[in-house]
Amino acid sequence: MKLFHEVTMNEQDQILYNRIIELSNRAYKNNIYVFSDFLSLSQQDLFFQATRDKSFAPIAYDLFGGYENCERKMVRFGSEKDFGYEVDFPIKCIKIEPLAKKFAKAYTHRDYLGSLMSLGIDRKKFGDIFVDGMDAYMYADESTADYLLENFVSVGRNSVKCSFSELPESYKQANLKESTIQVASPRADAIIARVYNLSRKDTIPYFTEKKVSVNGHIVENNDKILAAGDSVSVRGFGKFNIVSEGGLSKKGKLNLTVEIFGAK
Repeated sequence: MKLFHEVTMNEQDQILYNRIIELSNRAYKNNIYVFSDFLSLSQQDLFFQATRDKSFAPIAYDLFGGYENCERKMVRFGSEKDFGYEVDFPIKCIKIEPLAKKFAKAYTHRDYLGSLMSLGIDRKKFGDIFVDGMDAYMYADESTADYLLENFVSVGRNSVKCSFSELPESYKQANLKESTIQVASPRADAIIARVYNLSRKDTIPYFTEKKVSVNGHIVENNDKILAAGDSVSVRGFGKFNIVSEGGLSKKGKLNLTVEIFGAK
C-alpha cells in the first residue's frame, strides 16, 4: 500500500522528498552538519512534509538563504545542541557589476537568471538574485560562488566582473516598506487582497494554484487565519511580513502593521 505522499507527488518531488530524509539521517548517524541545496518555496513546503515522516531523523534543523528575508533557502541539519559546536551555512554573496558602466545596459532578474543557466549552473546551487540598477547581488553555495568568480563574465551584452561582497543594508531597506492596513478579518485572503490591492475573489486562484505560502508552507485554504510574526509569499506579487496587530478602527476593522518587500 502506497503512502499518501507517494500517490500525490510527481517523480521529481519524490526524489527530493527521499533526499531530505536521507540527509537528515546522514547528519544524525554521523554526528555531522549536512546541508541541502537551495530550496524554492514549494520545495520548502515539501521539506516540512518530510519532517513529519517517521523516517526523518530526530535532529534539529533550520533554514537560511543568505539573509533573514531570502525566499530561496538551504536547510542545515544539526545544531550546536546536537553536536556541541556550530557550522555556518556554506553561502557566499557575490556582487556582479559591469566592467564599463558608462556603456552598460541595465538588465533584469530574468536576464541574470538566463545567463547563469546558460553557463550550466544548476538553479539549486544559487539562491536569491537582487538587481540594483546596473549591479546585482546573488547568494550561492561556496563551491558555485568560487566557480562564478572565474567564469561568470557576461550578462546580455555587458561584460561583468564578480567579487565577494555583502548585500548592502541600504538595498535591503530600499526594498522594504512598512505600512498600516485595515482588514475586516485576519484571514489570508483578506490580508493578501489588501496588501496587493486585489479583491478577495481575485486571490482565490493563488491559493488553488499553490502560489501562496506562509512561513515556508504552501497554503491552499484562503480562510487561514494569519497573525503577527507570519511571513507570507504570493508568487507573482512578492512577500510581506505581518509585524504587529493593532486595535480595531471605529468601523470595526483590524489594524495591521506589515512590511512589504519590493514596494515602491
